[in-house]
Amino acid sequence: MLQEIESLNERIAEYDRRIEQIAKDAHPEVTLLQQVKGVGTLIALTYVLTLDDPHRFRRSRDAGCFLGLRPGRRNSGNERAADAHQQEGDRYLRTLIVQGAHYISGPLGGQWICDAGD
Repeated sequence: MLQEIESLNERIAEYDRRIEQIAKDAHPEVTLLQQVKGVGTLIALTYVLTLDDPHRFRRSRDAGCFLGLRPGRRNSGNERAADAHQQEGDRYLRTLIVQGAHYISGPLGGQWICDAGD
């Protein structure tokens, strides 16, 4: 069992190296996205590959809508309440972005606010 775990860890490390190399060689814009704390190579590369051409969006918030990261709306009489986020767009990328947000809002990620002035 331990040998199998060791083998899986080695394979995962190899895939991580491949992803890093792909990002470095074919998609240099990934480096810009990685400047945000909580955004690693996998999140940044998935974002770049999913959006494909960022110039097709008129506004930056349109990219969020494309990914399903906009709050929905529901009408109830005279009230307009925000629903949960829409379940549209790329589910895998949305999951990765939420994981990055959890890191940022967690005990380690919250330090970015303090580091910004240094």
